[in-house]
Amino acid sequence: MDPLGYSQYYDEEMPSPELRNTGVLYEQYLYSFYRDRGMIPQGFMPPKIGGHGIDLKLFMRNYSINTKYNQALHRTKRAPIGLAKAAMGFSPIESYNAVKYVIGGGDFLGGIQGIELKLGTDDDYGSSALSYQYNTKKWILTGKMSTENVENRKLLTAANVLQVINEKWKGKEPLRFRYKSGTPTTLPAEAKQHDVNAFPETLVELPGIKTACANYYSAKDCNYINISSHGLYYFNKDPMGLANIYGVPRFTNAVSSMGVRFRPKMGGSFGFAVSMKITGNITKSRVNLNDPDFAKDLQDDAKYCTNAPYFLKQQRD
Repeated sequence: MDPLGYSQYYDEEMPSPELRNTGVLYEQYLYSFYRDRGMIPQGFMPPKIGGHGIDLKLFMRNYSINTKYNQALHRTKRAPIGLAKAAMGFSPIESYNAVKYVIGGGDFLGGIQGIELKLGTDDDYGSSALSYQYNTKKWILTGKMSTENVENRKLLTAANVLQVINEKWKGKEPLRFRYKSGTPTTLPAEAKQHDVNAFPETLVELPGIKTACANYYSAKDCNYINISSHGLYYFNKDPMGLANIYGVPRFTNAVSSMGVRFRPKMGGSFGFAVSMKITGNITKSRVNLNDPDFAKDLQDDAKYCTNAPYFLKQQRD
């Protein structure tokens, strides 16, 4: 759906993932959903299939500015006029100021925020590759040297993840790292099967993982996360003031517990990986980016910001 020709404005060419790649399909769905509302920053695209980066960027009103008026206006959005006036509870001067803010944008300002997207509570959070050092008989964290991957390894190490892995998988050596790569042409089938049998998937709850997870995504410039099954949360900071207006909860408060899962990783190249996982319950948020009504609220507020993008301003009444 592209009713206003925004695809030309964003000049995007969306990839075609396999239907089983539901995570990528979800990212593309929300991208198109908010692009059609003029809320995607020009030039932003979701990560490539199999890539890493920020899943979604949105231009939103900064509700932490003029919080009092934002809260009052939010209470009256769908109320009849008489009830709306009563609910506002403004003095004549305050009413005048509120009108000034609404008409033409006033002092309302917005900003662009990065948002992590997940389908449900079973998704992986902050994965890292694992390797084995035969001289020390220890598992270590490995992977790309990008800023976010290096930070993830630091956080996992600080949360004692390596200590747990080396304890759980103690006394056994993998065959995978005796070979140059994990591709079928390099790694013998019997070596792969040995490692699959010797190192079963293991899930361990750890107290420091909730904080590590929030710090990891904050380091990626993602202050928010939307879990399709549960809604919208913020990590360490709520720079747009969504908690004040919509009751958006803090992720680490909403999740009862997290841990890590380490396992052999199948695919084109066989290896080992560890990822953060939700192990307990998570309290549902009051709002969800999937919800058209919530999207309309965000769009209605964002379009009146003085610094709203051009296509968003065109949505003004």
